[in-house]
Amino acid sequence: MGARVGLFSLLLGGVCAQLEVMVDSPVAAQLGSQALLPCTFTVANAPISPEYLAVHWYFQGQELASYDDSLSISRPGVSMDTEQLASGNASLVLHNVTVSEQGAYRCLVIHSPDRGEQSLYLAVLAVPTIAIPSKAVLRGEPNLLKCSVSGFHPADIAVTWLRAGEVLPASPLPAPQRNPDGTFNVSSSLTFQPTEQDQGVAFSCQVQHAALPRGALQTDFQLVFGVSPMVNIHAPTFVQGKAQVLMCDVKGFYPEAIAVNWLLNGVRTEAPRVNPNGTFNLESFYQFKPVAESEGAEISCEVQHETLSRPIVRSVRVHLEYEGTQVSVIVLLVSGTVSALAVAGVAFFLYKRSRAARQMFTASDIVGPKVWVPGEYVSLVCIGYHCSAGTEATWAKCQNEELMPIARGDPSGSDGEEQPLVPINSLYKVQTQMLPLDKGSATLATTLMFRVRSPEDLGARYQCCFISKDGRTLSTKEFGDYTLRPSAQTQGPAVDPAAARPAEE
Repeated sequence: MGARVGLFSLLLGGVCAQLEVMVDSPVAAQLGSQALLPCTFTVANAPISPEYLAVHWYFQGQELASYDDSLSISRPGVSMDTEQLASGNASLVLHNVTVSEQGAYRCLVIHSPDRGEQSLYLAVLAVPTIAIPSKAVLRGEPNLLKCSVSGFHPADIAVTWLRAGEVLPASPLPAPQRNPDGTFNVSSSLTFQPTEQDQGVAFSCQVQHAALPRGALQTDFQLVFGVSPMVNIHAPTFVQGKAQVLMCDVKGFYPEAIAVNWLLNGVRTEAPRVNPNGTFNLESFYQFKPVAESEGAEISCEVQHETLSRPIVRSVRVHLEYEGTQVSVIVLLVSGTVSALAVAGVAFFLYKRSRAARQMFTASDIVGPKVWVPGEYVSLVCIGYHCSAGTEATWAKCQNEELMPIARGDPSGSDGEEQPLVPINSLYKVQTQMLPLDKGSATLATTLMFRVRSPEDLGARYQCCFISKDGRTLSTKEFGDYTLRPSAQTQGPAVDPAAARPAEE
């Protein structure tokens, strides 16, 4: 309710006049808006004479603006229309209001020989925003849902959880945390164990706050029944001075958004890799070149997912093997039957041969899940080591003795960066990653991702072929060691694809 105060003049020199100053208080303004602080005045029985007029505005003991023949602004973001003074309007305007500008303001008007003043209060309001960080829950297990309310002012707020319009018991609301700009954040928690009856039901987070025009704000959502990822880390034998590739295998998760981090002795080695592309399996690769000081170091793969209350971490310890180890064993075995000179010659020959063999191209077996379910995604991974420039990987599907090319993965120009999953057609996506090694060679990792179909994948085998720049086939690997398991919508026993293949002549 506005308050009006009339202040009467002082009797000076036997002359009596009357000055009345009026304000409306309190004044409410939205954060970032323009606030008008109204201050008007009248002079009884006499016109307003500009030569006798002065106006001063104060906030927290400091002058903001003043008028005495001319306007003087003491703080940026403040204005006053001097043309309105003659009609008795001394209002002040604040531009782009901040929380720090909330408080009591004083309007002082002097119309000589009289003076009058009045105070008003400015309340700054900031509308809250609501976010549900994660809607993913695990069926039949205790889950924690959070409703994050941010950017509101003042601090008083109420948060209510609803299920199909009915109030749910929630944890007590903690004290709001203050932001640098003076607004507040708070997070409300709901702990419950979802069941099948909760699927498709509308849950709500409702907020009551003074800044809301209708008093309440509500966000509705439905639960997403998720699955936590399974994480395994695969590491090669660590050889000092040789770059090797580690793989973090993340499987069976839902929903699809996931972050994978690599850590060396607990320190993140690179930015998180986020997978928002709808897949349900993910392979992340990390190239590591150990030195002598790496002995005993810990390499970790950290996975963050909506269904996890804390990240999953899988780790391996670095135990170095040295290139000369196997040669020295051979020397000990033959030292009793040949001369020292012959031993030296044999050792040198074997060392050079083993060194050359390590630099030759090799390919891993195709890695993939052992059980396939129609409708679910699978990823097949194959890695080529010591690839020369221009090496490519191709995928093919073999069924009923017919070889059907799927895709060619071209890693050229990747410079060690993971390439996105490239849609080859409506059925398959391929991802390639080239990790540079020493002396111009590199490690090429290729991933084939697709949704299992039945009966199309019954008895099928998948091939990965590495091809050199000049068109030579370096290696071909085949994967067919899996069992096709019926989905929940189908019936019947699991099928071994080997049993479904035609007998070989």
